Amino acid sequence: IRKMRRLLQSTRSYALLKAEKEENRLNHAYLLIFDDARNLKTALKEFAKIFFNEERNPFASERIFELIDAETFSDCLFFPAEGKKFSVEDAEKITEESALKPVEGNRKLFVVGDFAEATVQAQNKLLKLLEEPPAGVCFLLGATVTFPVLPTVLSRAEKLEIPAFSVKEVKACLERMYSVSASDAALYAAASGGCVGEAQNILEGGYYKALTADAFELAETDPFRLPALVKRVGETKYKKELLSLLRLIFRDALILKTSKINGVSDSGKTGKNRAEKYLMLKSETERLRAISDYYRLNALLSAQEALSEAEKQIRFNGVFPQCLEICMAKILEQNDR
Repeated sequence: IRKMRRLLQSTRSYALLKAEKEENRLNHAYLLIFDDARNLKTALKEFAKIFFNEERNPFASERIFELIDAETFSDCLFFPAEGKKFSVEDAEKITEESALKPVEGNRKLFVVGDFAEATVQAQNKLLKLLEEPPAGVCFLLGATVTFPVLPTVLSRAEKLEIPAFSVKEVKACLERMYSVSASDAALYAAASGGCVGEAQNILEGGYYKALTADAFELAETDPFRLPALVKRVGETKYKKELLSLLRLIFRDALILKTSKINGVSDSGKTGKNRAEKYLMLKSETERLRAISDYYRLNALLSAQEALSEAEKQIRFNGVFPQCLEICMAKILEQNDR
């Protein structure tokens, strides 16, 4: 939590909630939208501390912050239990607890982990309490996506969204968390799509090389081999990471392509050579050159849009092999024009 703190506190949503607390105009319900399942609870804890921060008494606040991190502060209750999804029983327990007065102050906060995974019944069970909470009761709901959350819930909670971080921000966070070289941290950060949790999974998972090989094979394929390749590669558990790697490959290939078109640099070096320092996948420069030569400029330009559409579809529970095949088919189609 400590090593993520700096990144979370730099967000606009954190500053907004902090300002509302300082101006004594906190709403009774917030929905924190953060597309990082691995670190969603960490973010919720950091935002929850704002509700109990007392600038005039930093020592008391620090004690409360430590209890929140340990999920043992009596006026900040976390749901659901570890490894569980928010249930009707959880909603009933919150209803019972909300009738009890706070133990230490005048505010009681209920923090709910990924609300997007809650059933319709569980969401409806909590709805009345969200509409008319007892005095001093607040809610901080978390969600990696919003489409499964009921519109009636969305209308009753102020939205706080943490967008994807920059490569630079993720890289700096990885360097705080792990003993990793700057070049590796930059590569994992770039492959994460701006998600610290995805970067951590790539770094820890030991599957990066195999996934990179699959991504390159997809980028190097043709329309005839595509269906069989997608059938094999599309069964991966690391869907978002694969799309992020494809995005990097086509990005680097585009850099090489445009540099070649632009010609010779002021220093006398070819544009291609000068461009290599901007590549994220430097160890695969030769394959990137071949991909750059294989694809037309318009196909490389359209690749980013096609990959964004594929990412959007899988977020809405699209069938990944189908999304992947459609995405690659669009890119290859552009290459034939």
